Amino acid sequence: MTPRERMRATLAHRQPDRVPMALYARTEVQQALVRHYGVSRFEEVLELLDADMFRGAGATVRRESFERRAVGELSGAFGSTGKVIVHDERTYEDRFGVIHRIGTDGKYIEWAGGPFSASDDLDAFDWPLAAEVEVPADLASRAQAYRDQGYWVVGSGGPHPFKQSWNMRGFENFLCDYIANPAFVEAMYARLLPLNVSCCRAAAAAGCDMVMYWGDVAMQDRMIVPPERWRDLDKPVWAEIIRAAREVKPDLAFFFHSDGDISPIVDDLIEIGFDIINPIQPECVDPARFKQRWGERCTMFGGGSVQRTLPSGTLDDVRREVEYLLTCCAYNGGYVLEASNMISFDCPVENVATFFETGRDFDLSQLSGPPETIPDHPPCMDVPVGGYRD
Repeated sequence: MTPRERMRATLAHRQPDRVPMALYARTEVQQALVRHYGVSRFEEVLELLDADMFRGAGATVRRESFERRAVGELSGAFGSTGKVIVHDERTYEDRFGVIHRIGTDGKYIEWAGGPFSASDDLDAFDWPLAAEVEVPADLASRAQAYRDQGYWVVGSGGPHPFKQSWNMRGFENFLCDYIANPAFVEAMYARLLPLNVSCCRAAAAAGCDMVMYWGDVAMQDRMIVPPERWRDLDKPVWAEIIRAAREVKPDLAFFFHSDGDISPIVDDLIEIGFDIINPIQPECVDPARFKQRWGERCTMFGGGSVQRTLPSGTLDDVRREVEYLLTCCAYNGGYVLEASNMISFDCPVENVATFFETGRDFDLSQLSGPPETIPDHPPCMDVPVGGYRD
């Protein structure tokens, strides 16, 4: 099967020839894997592991006043910032007026300000307009070429309503608004909704297979915001984005990412049309029980522990975790193997290689259905945090 055929089978809850896999890793990890396998490019690593699944093809949100002022890019171990307004060697502003600062070690980026961090005047900002969404003339032809090559094609969504809003407003300010001033949140979302609809409809029109959204609404043990307020404020916005895009392409898949325990809203996400739930963080949500409860109604994407097993486990721990994930989650399709977040520089390269090699070599034909018994907890919970096991 090609990567695209595997994804189509998995989303349809049919068993593919082997589990689809996605490998997202920081630059340091990519470079370590290149050295580990003795190749010259990270793309060759993906080919060796058969984890080269996706190709991106999407529209870009523009803001003319920003484009006139944007003068360069900053880069580091985290990768390139893309086109930005550079304030100094470590500080830059993006097209939504959000100011970011790169840490002195070049490994992390922190939030430093936004256009509404000291003001609630939404009209004082030169918002991008839906008409400014730039759709490349060759978008459809590139998407078709990627499909012809056997790739699963991912189109661009717009600015994540919750994440973009708190970046522009400031996290504490926005959480206060969320509880005490929901009308302000609705007004921010109303400014962002047309951009999302425009981007997603462009992806749909180009024939992309999927749109991905990344942004956390949960913490380790509960949601960041009350689930009932999320249903009032966020759920209708997501429903409209998905509805509008599927007017153009009814089978366009939608991918929802949030770290933490999103159990309270999984039924809502499925109801409004999200096909894929990521990352199934095993310290927060038991993947095996997630499969039992929701696995016939959505595709699970993730599950590998980046808090415990990948950074601190032994090679046997890593193999045990992958075998658990595939045995408990990959029967009848509906599962993509991935780490539960970007693989970071604290993960030994041998652990990362073993994780994906075990997934690549696992024989899915041995899975005839759910296991007779599942562990009381995910294997990662047996791995101590912050140190290697003896």
